[in-house]
Amino acid sequence: MHRWAFAICLSFSMAWVSGCSTPKGTPSPSLVPVKGTVNIDGKPMASGDVIFNIAGELPKGFTVTNGKFSGEAYEGKNRVDVISNKDGPPLSTDPNTPTKINVVSPKYAGERSILNAEVKTGGANDFKFDVTTN
Repeated sequence: MHRWAFAICLSFSMAWVSGCSTPKGTPSPSLVPVKGTVNIDGKPMASGDVIFNIAGELPKGFTVTNGKFSGEAYEGKNRVDVISNKDGPPLSTDPNTPTKINVVSPKYAGERSILNAEVKTGGANDFKFDVTTN
């Protein structure tokens, strides 16, 4: 539950920062099936999220389970974010409220992400992302 809340908040924040509306009269890119795998430190990522971001559109997020994900992303060059949360320390102001920490290196999430995916209509769109914890 917390992972989805974090992913949704992150997605909306990134969309707001990058601008989430296309110019009036400009059609949205087509949605195209995508799938793939995510390895973290050389092993399939047990759980997490992959988020495809294309300028002017809301991000498309997919759940990663046992290293695999699938869904539909916008056609074109997408910046890709990978998130895998673990339980963090409780809040200092409320010890009963748990926190979540993304264990994936910051270079694979947000505006600084070095991951990209070129989503093509009619293409295989089968992506492999190898990320690290540091």
